[in-house]
Amino acid sequence: MIKQVNVRTSNEFHDWQRKNLPGRFVIQDIDTWVLVLSDSKSDYEPLALIELKRSFIPPHKWEPFKDDLPNYMALYRLSERAKLPLWTIYFTKEFDFLALFKILSVDPHSEQWMKYEKTVLTPSQFEQKFDSLF
Repeated sequence: MIKQVNVRTSNEFHDWQRKNLPGRFVIQDIDTWVLVLSDSKSDYEPLALIELKRSFIPPHKWEPFKDDLPNYMALYRLSERAKLPLWTIYFTKEFDFLALFKILSVDPHSEQWMKYEKTVLTPSQFEQKFDSLF
């Protein structure tokens, strides 16, 4: 299953990549690396990879879309090679709640294509728990 190409691009880089890169490429941006910035002894080692998602569906109802499987598969393989946990953080424009998905596995050959642990928090709860989450 391959996700259809978005009708619109969001910036000049997307325009350039559509024109210049082969269509069979899975183009994946890395939204966030979690780093411990206050501890220089850790040499700023990354702690996690995070995929950010935003839409209009309430966070307690939203689940990752199977149409995004190629991107999740690429991120999951990168996280495995880097030995970093992979998370998806989903939120709406209202930003009253956010859903955290700790991605445990991604398997394109399984009916349950993604296994994850989901937690829904308010932004203030997320801020309070941030250090213990990652």
